[in-house]
This record gives sequence, C-alpha cells and structure tokens, in this order.
Amino acid sequence: MMQTTKALPLLAICVLGEAFVFTTRHRCIKRSSTHHFSSAGEEIDWRAFRASLVQNGLPSLDNDSSGGSASAASKSYAHITTPLVEVGSILVSIPTSDLCQGLDQQYWHRSVVLITEVSDNLAHGNIEQTVPDEELAMGEKRGKWSYRGLMLNRHTNSVLLGSDGETATLEEYECDTWKIQRGGDLLGLDSTLGTQFACLHRLGLHSDAASSKLIGNISYTTLSIAQSLCNENPTKYRPDDFITFGGFCSWRPGQLEREMGEDRAEWIVLSVDWQTIWDELQQQREKASQVIAGDCADEAHEILLNAGTIMWRNFLEKIGMEEEQATSRLPAGQLGFYDKMLNVWAEEQLVRGSFNKDDYNDEDEDIDTQTTPKPIRPESADCTVGVILNHPMSAAIECKESEDPLPIRYGGPIDIETWRDGSYRDDYFEEDDGGDEEVYEGFMDYQNNGVNFEDMALDDDVDGEGVGFEDDESSFLWIHRSKALGLKKVGTQLGSSHIWLIKEDDALEHIQAGTLQLHDTMVFSSVSIWEKGTGLGMYGGGLQEQVDGLHSMEVIEVDDHQIHNVWQILANQNVLTKEALDTNIDATIRAWNLMSSDRGEKAHRHKSKERLATAALKAYMARNLLGDPLNTLVEL
Repeated sequence: MMQTTKALPLLAICVLGEAFVFTTRHRCIKRSSTHHFSSAGEEIDWRAFRASLVQNGLPSLDNDSSGGSASAASKSYAHITTPLVEVGSILVSIPTSDLCQGLDQQYWHRSVVLITEVSDNLAHGNIEQTVPDEELAMGEKRGKWSYRGLMLNRHTNSVLLGSDGETATLEEYECDTWKIQRGGDLLGLDSTLGTQFACLHRLGLHSDAASSKLIGNISYTTLSIAQSLCNENPTKYRPDDFITFGGFCSWRPGQLEREMGEDRAEWIVLSVDWQTIWDELQQQREKASQVIAGDCADEAHEILLNAGTIMWRNFLEKIGMEEEQATSRLPAGQLGFYDKMLNVWAEEQLVRGSFNKDDYNDEDEDIDTQTTPKPIRPESADCTVGVILNHPMSAAIECKESEDPLPIRYGGPIDIETWRDGSYRDDYFEEDDGGDEEVYEGFMDYQNNGVNFEDMALDDDVDGEGVGFEDDESSFLWIHRSKALGLKKVGTQLGSSHIWLIKEDDALEHIQAGTLQLHDTMVFSSVSIWEKGTGLGMYGGGLQEQVDGLHSMEVIEVDDHQIHNVWQILANQNVLTKEALDTNIDATIRAWNLMSSDRGEKAHRHKSKERLATAALKAYMARNLLGDPLNTLVEL
C-alpha cells in the first residue's frame, strides 16, 4: 500500500508534463479558440500555471492546491523562457557591440517586442508574401519568416484619420482617429507599398474572423476590422480601445535563434501576464496622448522615447534585472553613442504628424556623416555624379613593384560598371542572386592584399558616358592632379579644377613609368549619383536638392591652395585596417574641416552634434568599409 502511495505523485507529474507540453504547442502554433475554465467560470491561463511552477516548484500532496491554476491566472508574473519563443512572448533587447544598433537600426536599441506569429516549421519558415523585396534583410533564407512581432515601445505623435477631418462631424472624427505606434520596419509608416496597420485590444472578441488571441485577454486584429467595429457600434467601441501599430518585424529561419544564442545574446525572452503588458502599453499611451494634444511640442520626441525606454526598464525589473546589468557588456561611452543615435532616430521618426491612410506617402532621410564629395561632372539634365574623397576601404591596388599599394576608396553606393551602362536605375533587388548587399562588400576578398592589374583583362569596346570612358571597362574610377600630365591632355579635366579623370590603363602606364606619382593619384570603387526629376523633392532632385532643400551639403568655392592641402591630407590615408582606423578617420575629419565654410561660433554651438557625427562616421567605416561591426569600439 505504501508503494502505491509513493508511485501516485510520479504518475501524476508525468501525465501533467505530457499534457502541458501538448497544450503549449497547441496554443503557440494553432492558436486554438478552445479555452479551459475553472469551476468559477474563469478562464485558466496555462502560462500563469507555468509561472507558478517556475516560482514555487511542483505542488505537494500535503498542501491544499484546490483552485491553484485559477488563482495563479489572476496574479501578475514574469519569468525568462529564453530560448523558448511562443505567441505572446515578450522580447527585450540587450545592448551589444553590434554597430547596427548605432547606425541604420537604432530602433532596436532598448526595444520591446510582442511575438504575434510563430511558423509551423521553424527550420524552413513561411514564405513572405506581402513585404516588398527592398525591405527584406539580406542573408540566408531571405524572403521567409519564422517569427513575427510588434515593437511595443515606439509610440509616435501621429494619428491616422480614417474620416475626412474637414467634413466629418465631431462624433465621426472622434470615432475614426487612431493614435499610431511604429510596429516594426516591415510595411511600416515609410513603406513604398503602403503601411500594414494592426491593432491589439482586450475586448473579448472570440470570433476567429474578428481577432486572434495572443495571450490572456489580449487579442490581435486588423485596423479595418477595428474601424468597422467602431463605426458600427460607436457607443460600444472607440479607437482608444485599440493599440494601433504601423508595420511589424520578423525574423528569418534561424535568425532569432542566433541572436538569442550565447555568442550574441541580444534578446531575453519573457513570459509575462497579459495585464502587465496592457498596463505598460496604456502608460506609454498616456504620455503619447499629451504629446499629440500639443502640450509639450518642444520636448515631443524625448517624451515619446523616454516612455518607451521606461517600458524597457520595467520589463527588465520584473525579472529582477537592473539596467546596469543589462548594459554591462558595453563601455559607458559606447552605450552613450547608441543612446544618442536612438535619440536622433526618435526626433526624425517618432515626431511626425497626422496623415490619411488612403493618401499617406513619405520618405525617410538618411543620417549624413562627415564626407567631402567632389563632383565628377557638372549638373546635367538627368543627374549629378560625384565621388566621396575621404573614405578609404580595406582594399588596395598594387600599381608599382616595391611601392605601397594604392588604397581603393569608397566613392558612393553605385558601382562604376552600373553607372556607365545606366543599369543602376534598375530595381536593386530585382533578382536575389545571393550577392553582396553593398558594392564595397565585393572588395572584402582583397582585404590586406594588393590587386595586380596585370592579371585583369580589359575590353576597349564599351561606349562611354562622355567623361573619358569611351574605351575603358575598368571596375574602378581614377583621378590625378599632375599638372604636367594635364597640360599634355592626359585625362579629362574636371571643370576648372586642376584634377583630371584618367583611364585606368593610362594611369597604370604613367605610374609604372614614373611620370605619375602614387600620391597624386586616387582610385574609387564606386560613385555617388543624385538623380533629377520633376517629382523629386522641392528642387527636382540633383545636388541642388541636397544643398537648398535638405541642407545636408554645401558648395564651397576653393582655390588651388585649399585643394592641395586637402589632397595632401588624404594622400596620407592608408588601406583601412583595424589598426589604421583611427588615423584614417582623423584624416577624414581634418579634410572635412578644411573644406567647411564655418568653423567659428556656429560650429562651437554644434560641438556635441559634431562629436556624434564623428562617432557615427567611425561606426559607419568600421561596419561598412572595414567589415568589423562587432569588435570595433565606438564611444561618445
């Protein structure tokens, strides 16, 4: 009899474990609408039961455990489940050394994500059918997803006006005005194919056609369904009953697992009760509503960003993790850089304005860093072409035996060949051939090695662009500043400057003959192109748009002495390596300073912005030109 008594608890645990695993998979993947209820008629949350097990262990037969599941469901809870990710899981980002968090993906820094969908086949994923190609991240299994989610802590000051604000009655206006959060970088507020809007609510709409349950009382639906509910039942449903998101985020098969892994540890996965999640969203919305009402216009982006950061901290605190512990992997200076860049992003992307869903169209502006472009040819009818002078790459060309190789420079995002034949105008992602994401990545094979052009075959039968390329099919663009060769018409003079465009074979011939010095020569892998068109910006695109419209560049009148000084600085730049990164950046900035028109009081007032731009430049060069985004320290 005693033996039977001892066996009963073991049997109960095994059966319970099997039922628990089955329920977890069922809820996570199938989103069943079948729920379990206690004798009191309350729905039992299996996550709360699991949280109780995590906190208290398995129940004892000596304790009164009646109603334990229902009781647990009524309490708040939060615990780590990494690497288990389910529908309803919360992802909390952990700052890492990956410089992407400080450049074009600042929004991931201190972010909170709610998982809304999990693929039935995590290894292979689901085909991404709605997102435009240019928004999909490059990498293995591109175009598929295993997890989807909504970023919870990036509220904007924008409202979506479903009704015509000029003709709608006050009641109609209030019933169709939706406060918008940024839900992610896919089909977001800036998507070329329009924004995909979604809503979270806790209204208890159990119809599968209307909503999909995520966790507890929180469900997920489309904006169109939410609008219909509000329009058809204005006394029962209002827009403020919903949390509305523009866009979503997703992870390719294997991507989130890598990001959660020990090597990167960029995410902590939490299981949190639904009421806590909803309360955090409501607290953030209260702050956003103050901004939307216009009560604090001067501090709008800081209030919105701080509300999101508070949510991030709150979720960490719920698992007993202090902010100092979460950020301990980064030096204070690098964390400060990430925070400042996130602040810049928030100023541009969280403070926007009202828009109409039917005609909304907007474009992001890139954050500019300190560069010194030099036009290759003057303004033409269709575009302006130039090169960035001061960005050496981690690649070089061996032009002459016994002399140091000549650094290849990154001139812009358009490679030379596609500029010549005009194919750069084609959709960049028209074909996914698994190639390089950027032109500069094609030169990573040359890192720390010279490129001997004697091994390269040249074809002299290509049409040029009218700037000296008639019989030059090189993958590079060459310029020189030898007045002696210029007087002999070796090369095409660029305007009235004493700089000439020269064909590759001519450059190599004169370098090897000693009539052209390496310090008088520069070679570029790519160019910058500013296209023109009647529908491009306020000034029709081109360089004028950058100068007069965006105020991101200025045109400087320079003399030969200034050009000489800048050239001398840049000629001392070396092939980009980890050891030479700081000296190259120093030369980049000194050249930029020499060309800047105002180094006086105005520059002093913007010293903090200049320091941030310098740090961003270092991050950009380390990630994009050096190819070392994880191991380069960038501090502010």
